[in-house]
Amino acid sequence: MDLPTPYAESEQQQSSISSAMERRILSRDKWRGRWTKLTTNPVLRFARYTLAFTLPASIVAASTFLDSDFLSISRIMWLASIILFIPPLIASSYARMAAKDRLELRREGFSLRESYVGVDRILNQLEENKLRERTRVSAAIVGFILASIVSSATLQTDLSLTLLSLTAILSIVILFATLSIEKQKSMDTGKTPLLKLHTPSLHDTLAEPLLVDLVYAHLDPETSSRWNIWMEKISKGVRRQQRSEDAIETILRAIYLSMIGEIEQNEKDRICTEVLNTRSVERLRGKQEPFNLEQLEKLLTHVIERKPGLFRLLSRTMQRASRIRKSETWTLDADLPPRATHGESDLFVLASPDQNSSKPFEIDIITVEGEPEIQVIRLPPINRSVRPGRTDGTDGWNRFNATVDNSHILWIGMAWNKSGHEGRSVQVNLLTENETTVKSLVLWTIMEDGDGFIFSTIRNAVKEVYSMITRTITR
Repeated sequence: MDLPTPYAESEQQQSSISSAMERRILSRDKWRGRWTKLTTNPVLRFARYTLAFTLPASIVAASTFLDSDFLSISRIMWLASIILFIPPLIASSYARMAAKDRLELRREGFSLRESYVGVDRILNQLEENKLRERTRVSAAIVGFILASIVSSATLQTDLSLTLLSLTAILSIVILFATLSIEKQKSMDTGKTPLLKLHTPSLHDTLAEPLLVDLVYAHLDPETSSRWNIWMEKISKGVRRQQRSEDAIETILRAIYLSMIGEIEQNEKDRICTEVLNTRSVERLRGKQEPFNLEQLEKLLTHVIERKPGLFRLLSRTMQRASRIRKSETWTLDADLPPRATHGESDLFVLASPDQNSSKPFEIDIITVEGEPEIQVIRLPPINRSVRPGRTDGTDGWNRFNATVDNSHILWIGMAWNKSGHEGRSVQVNLLTENETTVKSLVLWTIMEDGDGFIFSTIRNAVKEVYSMITRTITR
């Protein structure tokens, strides 16, 4: 006779809690998708922009001509603003709840929030979006109330003019809030709704394998959790006893070269069959696989949009490799964006030693007024072993693989301690094992506050005027 055990009841209870949580997540995500589609409708977005710009104009016209007709039109516009601003507010609220459910979902006793970097940043971004939406809706409601009071009173009184001035201020608040809200990052409606909200914060300086490291660094916590599980599954279908990371790296390279037109679709399919077995390739082509070929291409497109400097660097190196002289044995190239937003930027460095060199070498990075000012990076020797599927192909395919596999590519986060529209220089040196400099580059970037040149200029002008007044009073 089997004795009853409390563990079975505990497992059933945990299973019921998990299923209830999944139903709650699906329900909230369904409503989030509906409100998001309504919010991102181009017609409604254009209407919100139009109202944001015409509201101040209508109030200026009403205060200039003191005409009740303009006030009535302004009152109708305030009411329309409330109606149009409510769907984005609801969408932002559902986005915050859905993201919290996704990122705090416990699996086998562990929470995604405890395991992955960037969860708090995503939740804070969505909370900030919701607060902005609340501010815009609240300003619209108060503006509608004030416009109703003004339209029912005599325009020539001091109270009416004061209320009219308040509505003008609220309309300016709505204008700037709309400009900020409509360009903010929010959740999508696809398979990776949190992808755009994630910003890479922790990554390896030496990207190896290159595209796999880049894609993984740009995945949000929820997607990166699924990626880890998928990599374990696909390792069973890898050919020639290679690592699953190397096989997926080869596939990502084939997808990238297919995107830029270097190889044909048939060539991409052939490369996939060389690194994966037939069953795994068929699953990659299907829709049921969480990371099929279509999804991998979308992720790679997202990485290209976020880090175009790396792919500019690869393109230049490939063009140079097609016409390189035999005397040029050491290669050094780097890419730094022309503008560093908020004093931060990404530096990509490609360093390739002599073909006969089997020793480590060094990269020195000197940053003027940067943090840190000097970085010394020791790099291991190049692993020149031939990877499966990377040699037997077209000239473009072979040249790309030879360029990447025979080089070290570094991804380095740069930071400066000053803002404003000022220039900063970065020097990159390539040294041999004997600390002999063989190549050197100097790059230049301009600091940018992130608000645009006009707003930054206005802010700096106000600061200068304030400092002048302060110095005058002190004297």
